Amino acid sequence: MGLAMILGATTYASADCSKTIRLVASPAGKVIAADGRVRVRAQTRTPTFVKQNYVLEMSALVPNGTTFMVFNNGLPAGTVTINFGVGRLALDNEGANVLPAGTDPVCSITTVIVTDGAGNTILSGTF
Repeated sequence: MGLAMILGATTYASADCSKTIRLVASPAGKVIAADGRVRVRAQTRTPTFVKQNYVLEMSALVPNGTTFMVFNNGLPAGTVTINFGVGRLALDNEGANVLPAGTDPVCSITTVIVTDGAGNTILSGTF
């Protein structure tokens, strides 16, 4: 029984991660001085719950209210609205929150792409 408990703890711990990447601006992104980063974090809280957080922060020289779409692993994750040159998309699975497809589990995200309203890639990165 002690071995099963140890193996169980190892299984749960493997879900934990903490990773950060800097996003790279495309030529279209460079025109608007876009810059960004993404942080993902997963932490086992109980044997049945892994707390997951996803934060994308970006800056761009665009008018207030400009929106960008965020895609994780090719699937829509949400939007970022720029105000005073900066914007943020923060997602988690706490309480009633559900992470979007392609974002759950956060430790399995491989690619992140930020596009403008016309679908042009502005920022991208790979974990």
